[in-house]
Amino acid sequence: MDILNASMADSLWIGLIVGLASLVQSLTGFGFALVAVSLLPFFMDLQLAVTLVIAVGLIGNVVLWWYYRENFEWSRIIHLSVAALVTIPVGVMGLHYVPEHLALQALGVLVLVYVGYSWLQLSLPELTGRPWAYAFGAASGVLTGAFNIGGPPIVIYGNCNQWSPEQFKGNLPGVFCVLSLVAIATHIWQGDFSAALLTQVEYAAPFFVAGLGLGIWLSKYIDAANFRQIVLVLLGAIGLKLLI
Repeated sequence: MDILNASMADSLWIGLIVGLASLVQSLTGFGFALVAVSLLPFFMDLQLAVTLVIAVGLIGNVVLWWYYRENFEWSRIIHLSVAALVTIPVGVMGLHYVPEHLALQALGVLVLVYVGYSWLQLSLPELTGRPWAYAFGAASGVLTGAFNIGGPPIVIYGNCNQWSPEQFKGNLPGVFCVLSLVAIATHIWQGDFSAALLTQVEYAAPFFVAGLGLGIWLSKYIDAANFRQIVLVLLGAIGLKLLI
């Protein structure tokens, strides 16, 4: 669906999905892009959904990076970021040339792989050294450019290097800020940003903020670990739907 032809009902659903994804992010620490990009294609074109999520998600990443800036360590993400910067344009341009039904099926597979990885809580080997950082960073760049779900490779890399929770909170938003800025610049170069899309970003931003605030409030009453399992079940169902 072209965003120019989106009805008010579709715009409301788009805003609610962004709010839901933001709520999931604030309660569990993950999942904004995964939830948003998985659900938005039911109401808008995949390429537009990815661009919208990148623009809105940048706001959250900047806020999180500033809040956890004392735990940010540039030395831990520099090689990841350099590799990702090189491969982001590959993902962006690939989304232009791959048929949307194939891209949606690929997205479904990626979502299911992430759900399986998170659910099984696999014991991962220690992977140190720059080659591994470049490899995981490159994978994150491609996924960021194509679907804005570059988080899983970075999370796996951090787990392999035994990052502490504080290091995750400080370093992940920093990586995503860099990647989002480059992805946005590439999408602008590709002509993906239009006045209509920016209007939709403005419309969705309050839902994003509301989701963050609601998640912070609910975190006092809801167990984040149990809610995370519910989200994984939801993502698994969405992933299967995308494959059909």
